[in-house]
Amino acid sequence: MSMRTYPLGLPDELMEAVKRTAADTHHSMADVLREAIKLGLPQLREGGARESDLAAAAATWEQIGPAPSVLYDQL
Repeated sequence: MSMRTYPLGLPDELMEAVKRTAADTHHSMADVLREAIKLGLPQLREGGARESDLAAAAATWEQIGPAPSVLYDQL
């Protein structure tokens, strides 16, 4: 597998969420970001993920806590 590095600017709130998720799941921040991209791409390609949808999902996770670790076991 070929790996490429791309600089990625994130808003402070999103970076904090990535850090919390990494700590909660015992994964690296890079792994969390890769998995988030992998999980979100199919929905985005189908046109189902709009910024308001993503904001609503993020707000939901903020209220109920981190995503189930079963999602991260696939890394």
